[in-house]
Amino acid sequence: MKRGIQLLLTAVLFGLFSCAPSRFVKPLEKNQKAISFSFGGPGIMYSGAPIPIPFSTLAYAQGINSSITAFGALHFTSSLFGNLQADLGASCQLFELESGLGMSAAPALQLAYSVGTAKTLRAWPSGDINVYYHLFKKPSYLYGGLNAWFEFSKYKAHNELQTRHVIPNLQLGYVFVKPKWQHQFEFKFIGMGIPNTPGVVDYVGLNGKGSIGFYYNLIRTF
Repeated sequence: MKRGIQLLLTAVLFGLFSCAPSRFVKPLEKNQKAISFSFGGPGIMYSGAPIPIPFSTLAYAQGINSSITAFGALHFTSSLFGNLQADLGASCQLFELESGLGMSAAPALQLAYSVGTAKTLRAWPSGDINVYYHLFKKPSYLYGGLNAWFEFSKYKAHNELQTRHVIPNLQLGYVFVKPKWQHQFEFKFIGMGIPNTPGVVDYVGLNGKGSIGFYYNLIRTF
């Protein structure tokens, strides 16, 4: 149990850039509100089996108009280890065709703070862009796209030189839409092209790079 907690703590610290699925790929309607709970993260090998890190977030969103939805989220798993983490942003519909094909973008700001440690407030701009498609003209839809985090700091932890200023991720997902509930499932290739070894945990990646993640997000609209 102690080793498991240590691994989880390490994964939280090193997996900061992959804590949640894409937020509200298709924006809400004007004045529509939603709360969501997501669970999942990058895959690691634990006791010989691949498992997703159990990151969890709680988000709230509201439709500003039919094309823009503002959202904010708190990250629970990080807080268990004294790290307050949140993200603020907006999902913006770029277009949607009569065929059911559409595109959205979601600029956001990621915030993190280590409780009790001075001068540890950090912020990272991030962005998602997704193409989605309504199957058989139904409310549910498939989507795929690209996410990126931007690191402007010159140094990493322990005054190590920062050599990567863009953390790219690919995502592919499905949102099952009901009148009041939505179920979102997402696979993500996190840190594509970035070596994952040597590392303090064994990430499940491709050819020693990145990590394959899985997320589930439950959304309640009202």
